[in-house]
Amino acid sequence: MSRLTFIETIKVLDGVYYNLPSHIDRIRQTMQLFFNITTDINSLFLSVPVKFQKGLVKCRIVYSNKTAIISFEPYIFQNIRSLYLIEDDQIDYSYKSTDRGNFKKLLLKKGEMDEVLIIKNGLVTDTSYSNVVFENESGLYTPDSYLLNGTKRQLLLQKGVIKEISIRVEDIPLYDKVYLINAMMDIEDSVCVSSDNIFYNNKKSIIRVG
Repeated sequence: MSRLTFIETIKVLDGVYYNLPSHIDRIRQTMQLFFNITTDINSLFLSVPVKFQKGLVKCRIVYSNKTAIISFEPYIFQNIRSLYLIEDDQIDYSYKSTDRGNFKKLLLKKGEMDEVLIIKNGLVTDTSYSNVVFENESGLYTPDSYLLNGTKRQLLLQKGVIKEISIRVEDIPLYDKVYLINAMMDIEDSVCVSSDNIFYNNKKSIIRVG
């Protein structure tokens, strides 16, 4: 029996699921690839429990080849005001596994910073829980070297809100700020960090030193 388990997080606002088709597609693709299973999962999303039909709510699904467990909880944005650059050339998170051990190890190294920004082979990827979007006077850009091709990232690319480009560590000073985005967080939610507050090597600002 497979021990692999995966997770899907879906935004619910005032009882309405957001971007649901993309989440369903990812669950189906994951189940097909890892378990060789094709099944109808639409029944999981028939309704939101009454107590969670007001406000911003996180719907969480943990699933495997045998079970799918769905839960709901109110969502509060984290206060992220600093990022610590950390290198990991071996990390891989192409699918949303519940095994987040690699991220936990990296987070132990962030010190007093709020979150890590992971660098792989010299390229900017993601934080431990989000994709990123960099902003400067010419527009909004997301790295093409992501770890996970998140559903919100895909949606913003499809709408033309953001553009995908290569962003190396040395390119970070070219941008004013970086937004954290995921299924629960959009650009307008302004979970963002000034480039002045992106640090590396003993907490030196990449802007002031670079």
